[in-house]
Amino acid sequence: MPRPTNREEALARLRETIASGSIVLGAGAGIGLSAKFIEKGGADLIVLYNSGRFRMAGRGSLAGLMPYGDANAIVLEMANEVLPIVERAGVLAGVCGTDPFRSMPRFLRQLADTGFCGVQNFPTVGLIDGTFRQNLEETGMGYALEVAMIAEARALGLLTTPYVFDVPQAQAMARAGADVLVVHMGLTTAGSIGAQTAVSLDDCVRTIQACRDAAVEINPDIIVLCHGGPIARAGDAEYVLGRTKGVHGFFGASSMERLPAEVAIEENTKEFKRLQPSL
Repeated sequence: MPRPTNREEALARLRETIASGSIVLGAGAGIGLSAKFIEKGGADLIVLYNSGRFRMAGRGSLAGLMPYGDANAIVLEMANEVLPIVERAGVLAGVCGTDPFRSMPRFLRQLADTGFCGVQNFPTVGLIDGTFRQNLEETGMGYALEVAMIAEARALGLLTTPYVFDVPQAQAMARAGADVLVVHMGLTTAGSIGAQTAVSLDDCVRTIQACRDAAVEINPDIIVLCHGGPIARAGDAEYVLGRTKGVHGFFGASSMERLPAEVAIEENTKEFKRLQPSL
């Protein structure tokens, strides 16, 4: 079955997955190799965004929120590497909805024409807090622009899978027509460049459940996934999914490509280094 190219096709696939009793699994890919084997592993969705490129260059994911490149241009570059090798999974574009130098409707149409079936709001100001975040909101660079981007993408027939961080954002994105809510619990912990500070898994359960419950009051058909923070490995996701109701799966980025690569490459190298020559 070829990969979906629009909202209708992608959403139908996700609903089939849910009906079959399986979780919906999304994954970030920073390079083509990751995308290829994430798909082989059975992921339903693959998302490309600038943090993936930084992550697979050995930098922390928050590099994607720093002025190290044009986030929206990087996604288009990554498309050339990833789209040709993904055969079945839906491919999403991470869109910086606050980008002041793009006509967002035109850019979203460009993404659709390129072959993306949907979008996600990344880089997102949702990861920023404190005075800096308040100033972004006050100066026209706030989360509302990301909500508007999701509404525009929905109108253009793209699958919409926004990150939300709290109940008001979950409600706003549900009203904007989001198909899939990804409740973001912060930068992923674990590994060599993961965060050291995070909420507990039980805190995640409470926040994710609250966001899910608020969203389904607006759209009973909305799909809800968990992501980030201490939900770093399959056992963590199992813990959260087993203690929430109506949460359909997991969306991983660092947990799907960085952490597995760190362990596998290091252990493989050590295995070779342990070999003894016959002299």
